[in-house]
Amino acid sequence: MNVRAVLFDRDGTLIDFNKTWGTVLQHVLMDLADGDVKLATELGHLVKFDYASCACEPGSPILTNPPSGYSEPWANHLGVGFNRAFLDRIEDLILEHAAECVAAFDDTTSSIKALAAAGLPIGLATNGTEASAVAQLKRLGIFDYFTFVVGYDSGHGEKPEPGQLFGFAEHTGIEPQHIAMVGDSLHDMHAAQNAGMLRVAVTTGALTAEELKDHCDHLLDSLTDLVNLVGLKPAGEGAAA
Repeated sequence: MNVRAVLFDRDGTLIDFNKTWGTVLQHVLMDLADGDVKLATELGHLVKFDYASCACEPGSPILTNPPSGYSEPWANHLGVGFNRAFLDRIEDLILEHAAECVAAFDDTTSSIKALAAAGLPIGLATNGTEASAVAQLKRLGIFDYFTFVVGYDSGHGEKPEPGQLFGFAEHTGIEPQHIAMVGDSLHDMHAAQNAGMLRVAVTTGALTAEELKDHCDHLLDSLTDLVNLVGLKPAGEGAAA
């Protein structure tokens, strides 16, 4: 494979979505509800998030959308205006808890280190905020391996539009066809197709292999499989210098 750079999605790809964001969202909803568990539960149901089990249900807009794409029902239910001030409050609450709650997959760090050791530029493109992505990567100790980190609020748009991906290609100076976009959602795969990048889907997130198989060039079970696909070895096991 002639992969010269790798761009990652975040949620469900580098970090466990429910273990991370389930806890974050409990904090967010409890704050919005002023400590009222019943109200927090109601707010969760509006976006297919089960407050009690701390997990998103299939089809939840939280799985693929930025805060602007799922928080309007909360504003409506609370009887407050859905505006920039409300979004700022949501994003501030998310950022407050994003790093402390982040849970990476077991092979995230070793896989990132292997790719970096091989000299491949690594980027991250998320539909979350840039600040939360940076905070989480720093908490995990892998931020310095990334040369490019953007969110929906970074000026490149949001997936499935290809703006974030084109931004990474321009940043690296590498043609899109030589870049692998790695993600767990159709938004990721459609963005990759729109940008002309290699579509690499992982089954560690929101969708099953059956749901992903017709929308990707490679379907993998883990990031370790990605390292093997590119022809490397996980860090600590003779990774390329």
